[in-house]
Amino acid sequence: MPTGETTSGSLSNALPTIYAEARRIREQKSGTWERTTTVKRQPEGEGYNFGWFTLNQIDAQDVTETATNNNYQQFAGSVQNTTPEMTQVIIKVTDRTYRKVSKNVTGLFGPSAGNAMERKKNKDYLSLFTTFATTASPGTGQPFASGFIAAAAANARSNTTEPAMSSVFTVAHGFQIYDLHVEQVAAIGTYAINAGLTEDVFRNGFKGQVAGSLVFEDGNIAIDSTPDANAATAAREGVYSIMGMTLKKDTDRDIYFGGGADVISLTDEYAFAENRSGTAGTTQVFCYRHLSDATAPTS
Repeated sequence: MPTGETTSGSLSNALPTIYAEARRIREQKSGTWERTTTVKRQPEGEGYNFGWFTLNQIDAQDVTETATNNNYQQFAGSVQNTTPEMTQVIIKVTDRTYRKVSKNVTGLFGPSAGNAMERKKNKDYLSLFTTFATTASPGTGQPFASGFIAAAAANARSNTTEPAMSSVFTVAHGFQIYDLHVEQVAAIGTYAINAGLTEDVFRNGFKGQVAGSLVFEDGNIAIDSTPDANAATAAREGVYSIMGMTLKKDTDRDIYFGGGADVISLTDEYAFAENRSGTAGTTQVFCYRHLSDATAPTS
Protein backbone atom coordinates (compact mmCIF):
# COMPACT_ATOMS: atom_id res chain seq x y z
CA MET A 1 0.00 0.00 0.00
CA PRO A 2 1.37 3.47 -0.87
CA THR A 3 2.08 5.78 2.04
CA GLY A 4 2.61 9.54 2.30
CA GLU A 5 0.83 12.77 1.49
CA THR A 6 -1.70 12.99 -1.30
CA THR A 7 -0.95 15.64 -4.00
CA SER A 8 -2.22 16.33 -7.46
CA GLY A 9 0.89 14.59 -8.75
CA SER A 10 -0.02 11.36 -7.02
CA LEU A 11 -3.37 11.46 -8.82
CA SER A 12 -2.05 12.69 -12.18
CA ASN A 13 -3.83 9.92 -14.06
CA ALA A 14 -7.13 11.26 -12.77
CA LEU A 15 -6.55 14.83 -13.98
CA PRO A 16 -8.71 15.75 -16.98
CA THR A 17 -7.26 17.63 -19.96
CA ILE A 18 -9.08 20.94 -20.34
CA TYR A 19 -8.33 23.59 -22.95
CA ALA A 20 -9.08 26.92 -21.33
CA GLU A 21 -9.32 28.73 -24.66
CA ALA A 22 -8.94 28.21 -28.39
CA ARG A 23 -8.02 30.32 -31.38
CA ARG A 24 -7.92 30.06 -35.16
CA ILE A 25 -4.80 30.69 -37.20
CA ARG A 26 -5.46 34.28 -38.22
CA GLU A 27 -5.95 35.31 -41.81
CA GLN A 28 -3.54 37.44 -43.82
CA LYS A 29 -4.39 41.09 -44.43
CA SER A 30 -6.67 40.83 -47.43
CA GLY A 31 -10.08 41.74 -48.83
CA THR A 32 -8.54 44.17 -51.30
CA TRP A 33 -10.77 43.22 -54.22
CA GLU A 34 -13.75 44.90 -52.57
CA ARG A 35 -11.87 48.17 -52.17
CA THR A 36 -9.99 48.32 -55.48
CA THR A 37 -12.30 46.97 -58.21
CA THR A 38 -15.61 47.76 -59.88
CA VAL A 39 -18.21 45.30 -58.59
CA LYS A 40 -20.85 44.12 -61.06
CA ARG A 41 -23.88 41.92 -60.36
CA GLN A 42 -24.92 39.37 -62.99
CA PRO A 43 -28.73 39.27 -63.18
CA GLU A 44 -30.42 35.88 -63.14
CA GLY A 45 -31.65 34.45 -66.42
CA GLU A 46 -28.89 35.96 -68.56
CA GLY A 47 -26.80 32.86 -69.27
CA TYR A 48 -23.29 31.89 -68.23
CA ASN A 49 -21.28 34.80 -69.62
CA PHE A 50 -21.12 38.36 -68.37
CA GLY A 51 -20.28 40.58 -71.34
CA TRP A 52 -19.74 44.27 -71.88
CA PHE A 53 -19.57 46.33 -75.07
CA THR A 54 -17.08 49.16 -75.54
CA LEU A 55 -18.07 51.78 -78.13
CA ASN A 56 -15.14 53.19 -80.10
CA GLN A 57 -14.52 56.90 -80.60
CA ILE A 58 -15.42 58.70 -83.81
CA ASP A 59 -13.58 61.68 -85.32
CA ALA A 60 -14.57 65.15 -86.40
CA GLN A 61 -12.87 67.07 -89.23
CA ASP A 62 -12.61 70.53 -90.73
CA VAL A 63 -14.98 71.49 -93.55
CA THR A 64 -15.27 74.52 -95.82
CA GLU A 65 -18.38 76.35 -96.95
CA THR A 66 -18.29 74.70 -100.37
CA ALA A 67 -17.26 71.21 -99.27
CA THR A 68 -19.40 68.08 -99.39
CA ASN A 69 -18.45 65.82 -96.49
CA ASN A 70 -18.82 62.16 -97.38
CA ASN A 71 -16.49 60.98 -94.63
CA TYR A 72 -19.16 59.23 -92.63
CA GLN A 73 -18.09 58.11 -89.18
CA GLN A 74 -19.08 54.55 -88.41
CA PHE A 75 -20.08 53.44 -84.94
CA ALA A 76 -18.27 50.25 -83.98
CA GLY A 77 -16.89 48.65 -80.86
CA SER A 78 -15.63 45.54 -79.15
CA VAL A 79 -17.01 42.91 -76.82
CA GLN A 80 -15.33 41.56 -73.71
CA ASN A 81 -16.76 38.84 -71.51
CA THR A 82 -16.03 36.50 -68.65
CA THR A 83 -17.79 33.56 -67.01
CA PRO A 84 -18.36 33.46 -63.25
CA GLU A 85 -17.44 30.10 -61.73
CA MET A 86 -18.67 28.51 -58.52
CA THR A 87 -16.61 28.05 -55.35
CA GLN A 88 -17.68 26.04 -52.33
CA VAL A 89 -16.57 24.89 -48.91
CA ILE A 90 -18.39 21.99 -47.26
CA ILE A 91 -17.90 20.52 -43.81
CA LYS A 92 -19.39 17.49 -42.07
CA VAL A 93 -19.21 17.24 -38.29
CA THR A 94 -20.57 14.28 -36.34
CA ASP A 95 -22.84 14.72 -33.37
CA ARG A 96 -20.29 12.87 -31.25
CA THR A 97 -17.73 15.56 -32.11
CA TYR A 98 -20.02 18.23 -30.66
CA ARG A 99 -20.62 16.10 -27.56
CA LYS A 100 -16.98 15.35 -26.85
CA VAL A 101 -14.91 18.27 -28.12
CA SER A 102 -14.45 21.43 -26.08
CA LYS A 103 -17.10 24.04 -26.87
CA ASN A 104 -14.55 26.79 -27.28
CA VAL A 105 -13.11 24.75 -30.18
CA THR A 106 -16.34 23.78 -31.94
CA GLY A 107 -17.46 27.39 -31.69
CA LEU A 108 -14.72 28.31 -34.17
CA PHE A 109 -15.89 25.93 -36.91
CA GLY A 110 -18.41 28.27 -38.57
CA PRO A 111 -16.19 31.37 -38.90
CA SER A 112 -13.40 29.20 -40.32
CA ALA A 113 -15.61 28.23 -43.28
CA GLY A 114 -16.41 31.87 -43.99
CA ASN A 115 -12.74 32.79 -43.80
CA ALA A 116 -11.89 30.02 -46.28
CA MET A 117 -14.36 31.43 -48.81
CA GLU A 118 -13.05 34.98 -48.44
CA ARG A 119 -9.44 33.83 -48.76
CA LYS A 120 -10.21 31.85 -51.92
CA LYS A 121 -11.99 34.80 -53.51
CA ASN A 122 -9.19 37.21 -52.69
CA LYS A 123 -6.50 34.85 -54.01
CA ASP A 124 -8.43 34.47 -57.27
CA TYR A 125 -8.40 38.27 -57.62
CA LEU A 126 -4.68 38.47 -56.85
CA SER A 127 -3.88 35.77 -59.42
CA LEU A 128 -5.08 38.19 -62.11
CA PHE A 129 -2.04 40.40 -61.47
CA THR A 130 0.24 38.12 -63.50
CA THR A 131 -1.72 39.03 -66.65
CA PHE A 132 -1.44 42.82 -66.29
CA ALA A 133 0.77 45.06 -68.46
CA THR A 134 4.48 44.98 -67.60
CA THR A 135 5.20 48.61 -68.49
CA ALA A 136 6.25 49.47 -64.92
CA SER A 137 7.58 46.18 -63.55
CA PRO A 138 10.91 46.04 -61.66
CA GLY A 139 11.59 42.47 -62.78
CA THR A 140 12.58 39.25 -61.06
CA GLY A 141 14.94 39.70 -58.14
CA GLN A 142 14.75 43.50 -58.27
CA PRO A 143 13.58 45.64 -55.34
CA PHE A 144 10.24 47.40 -55.46
CA ALA A 145 10.32 51.21 -55.54
CA SER A 146 7.88 54.11 -55.52
CA GLY A 147 8.88 55.11 -59.04
CA PHE A 148 7.21 52.01 -60.46
CA ILE A 149 3.93 52.90 -58.73
CA ALA A 150 4.18 56.48 -59.97
CA ALA A 151 4.89 55.30 -63.52
CA ALA A 152 1.95 52.88 -63.48
CA ALA A 153 -0.39 55.55 -62.10
CA ALA A 154 0.72 58.00 -64.77
CA ASN A 155 0.18 55.43 -67.51
CA ALA A 156 -3.29 54.58 -66.22
CA ARG A 157 -4.35 58.23 -66.07
CA SER A 158 -2.55 59.66 -69.11
CA ASN A 159 -2.12 56.94 -71.73
CA THR A 160 -3.05 57.99 -75.27
CA THR A 161 -5.65 55.24 -75.77
CA GLU A 162 -8.11 55.86 -72.92
CA PRO A 163 -7.25 57.63 -69.67
CA ALA A 164 -8.60 56.24 -66.41
CA MET A 165 -11.17 58.44 -64.70
CA SER A 166 -11.49 56.41 -61.49
CA SER A 167 -9.29 56.12 -58.40
CA VAL A 168 -5.97 54.29 -58.71
CA PHE A 169 -4.81 51.73 -56.14
CA THR A 170 -1.70 49.66 -55.49
CA VAL A 171 -1.85 46.20 -53.89
CA ALA A 172 1.44 44.69 -52.74
CA HIS A 173 2.84 42.09 -50.37
CA GLY A 174 4.23 43.39 -47.08
CA PHE A 175 7.75 42.36 -48.11
CA GLN A 176 7.43 44.57 -51.21
CA ILE A 177 6.05 47.45 -49.15
CA TYR A 178 9.10 47.07 -46.91
CA ASP A 179 11.20 48.12 -49.92
CA LEU A 180 9.21 51.37 -50.00
CA HIS A 181 10.01 51.79 -46.31
CA VAL A 182 13.75 51.29 -46.97
CA GLU A 183 13.61 53.78 -49.83
CA GLN A 184 12.11 56.46 -47.61
CA VAL A 185 14.44 56.02 -44.62
CA ALA A 186 17.67 55.67 -46.62
CA ALA A 187 18.87 59.12 -45.49
CA ILE A 188 18.78 58.22 -41.78
CA GLY A 189 22.31 58.10 -40.40
CA THR A 190 23.62 60.33 -43.19
CA TYR A 191 21.58 63.52 -42.84
CA ALA A 192 19.74 65.24 -40.03
CA ILE A 193 16.09 64.16 -40.22
CA ASN A 194 13.46 66.76 -39.46
CA ALA A 195 9.78 66.12 -38.89
CA GLY A 196 8.18 64.98 -42.13
CA LEU A 197 7.66 61.98 -44.38
CA THR A 198 10.97 60.24 -43.61
CA GLU A 199 10.50 60.54 -39.87
CA ASP A 200 6.90 59.32 -40.11
CA VAL A 201 7.87 56.25 -42.17
CA PHE A 202 10.74 55.50 -39.77
CA ARG A 203 8.34 55.55 -36.81
CA ASN A 204 5.28 53.88 -38.32
CA GLY A 205 6.34 52.02 -41.47
CA PHE A 206 5.21 52.92 -44.97
CA LYS A 207 1.52 53.73 -45.24
CA GLY A 208 -0.56 55.89 -47.53
CA GLN A 209 -0.22 57.01 -51.14
CA VAL A 210 2.35 57.18 -53.88
CA ALA A 211 1.58 59.53 -56.76
CA GLY A 212 -2.09 59.51 -55.78
CA SER A 213 -2.28 55.70 -55.64
CA LEU A 214 -3.40 54.37 -52.25
CA VAL A 215 -1.19 51.42 -51.26
CA PHE A 216 -2.79 48.33 -49.69
CA GLU A 217 -0.93 45.45 -48.10
CA ASP A 218 -2.17 41.96 -48.97
CA GLY A 219 -0.45 38.97 -47.40
CA ASN A 220 -2.27 36.52 -49.68
CA ILE A 221 -0.12 37.53 -52.66
CA ALA A 222 1.83 34.40 -53.60
CA ILE A 223 5.62 34.38 -53.25
CA ASP A 224 7.41 31.99 -55.59
CA SER A 225 10.63 30.09 -54.99
CA THR A 226 12.86 32.88 -56.38
CA PRO A 227 11.41 34.58 -54.16
CA ASP A 228 9.38 37.06 -56.23
CA ALA A 229 5.85 38.39 -55.89
CA ASN A 230 3.42 40.20 -58.16
CA ALA A 231 2.04 43.50 -56.92
CA ALA A 232 -0.19 45.67 -59.11
CA THR A 233 -1.25 49.26 -59.64
CA ALA A 234 -4.63 49.63 -61.32
CA ALA A 235 -7.53 51.99 -61.74
CA ARG A 236 -10.75 50.84 -60.11
CA GLU A 237 -12.39 50.59 -63.55
CA GLY A 238 -9.56 48.33 -64.69
CA VAL A 239 -10.88 45.21 -62.95
CA TYR A 240 -14.47 44.01 -62.97
CA SER A 241 -15.55 41.81 -60.07
CA ILE A 242 -18.52 39.89 -61.43
CA MET A 243 -20.82 38.43 -58.78
CA GLY A 244 -22.91 35.60 -60.23
CA MET A 245 -24.85 35.03 -57.01
CA THR A 246 -25.02 36.06 -53.38
CA LEU A 247 -23.07 33.88 -50.96
CA LYS A 248 -25.40 31.02 -50.02
CA LYS A 249 -25.37 28.88 -46.89
CA ASP A 250 -27.01 25.45 -46.85
CA THR A 251 -27.39 22.97 -43.99
CA ASP A 252 -28.27 19.28 -44.07
CA ARG A 253 -28.30 16.16 -41.87
CA ASP A 254 -26.56 12.88 -42.65
CA ILE A 255 -28.16 10.38 -40.27
CA TYR A 256 -26.29 7.46 -41.84
CA PHE A 257 -22.77 8.69 -41.08
CA GLY A 258 -21.07 8.26 -37.70
CA GLY A 259 -24.27 8.17 -35.70
CA GLY A 260 -25.51 11.36 -37.29
CA ALA A 261 -23.74 14.46 -38.57
CA ASP A 262 -24.39 18.05 -39.53
CA VAL A 263 -23.44 19.11 -43.06
CA ILE A 264 -22.84 22.80 -43.75
CA SER A 265 -21.85 24.33 -47.07
CA LEU A 266 -21.09 27.81 -48.35
CA THR A 267 -21.35 28.44 -52.10
CA ASP A 268 -20.42 31.49 -54.16
CA GLU A 269 -20.09 32.34 -57.85
CA TYR A 270 -17.84 35.07 -59.21
CA ALA A 271 -15.19 36.08 -61.71
CA PHE A 272 -12.47 38.71 -61.92
CA ALA A 273 -11.67 40.18 -65.33
CA GLU A 274 -9.45 42.95 -66.64
CA ASN A 275 -11.30 45.72 -68.45
CA ARG A 276 -9.27 46.55 -71.56
CA SER A 277 -9.52 49.30 -74.17
CA GLY A 278 -8.68 50.09 -77.80
CA THR A 279 -10.67 49.46 -80.95
CA ALA A 280 -10.33 45.68 -80.52
CA GLY A 281 -10.81 45.69 -76.76
CA THR A 282 -7.37 44.14 -76.18
CA THR A 283 -5.18 47.11 -75.19
CA GLN A 284 -4.07 47.10 -71.56
CA VAL A 285 -4.24 50.64 -70.24
CA PHE A 286 -5.69 50.51 -66.71
CA CYS A 287 -3.75 47.74 -64.92
CA TYR A 288 0.01 47.33 -64.39
CA ARG A 289 1.97 44.46 -62.89
CA HIS A 290 4.91 44.94 -60.50
CA LEU A 291 6.97 41.73 -60.42
CA SER A 292 9.71 42.26 -57.84
CA ASP A 293 11.82 40.66 -55.15
CA ALA A 294 9.90 39.47 -52.08
CA THR A 295 12.68 38.22 -49.84
CA ALA A 296 11.76 38.26 -46.14
CA PRO A 297 13.41 41.35 -44.60
CA THR A 298 16.34 40.80 -42.26
CA SER A 299 17.59 44.31 -41.55
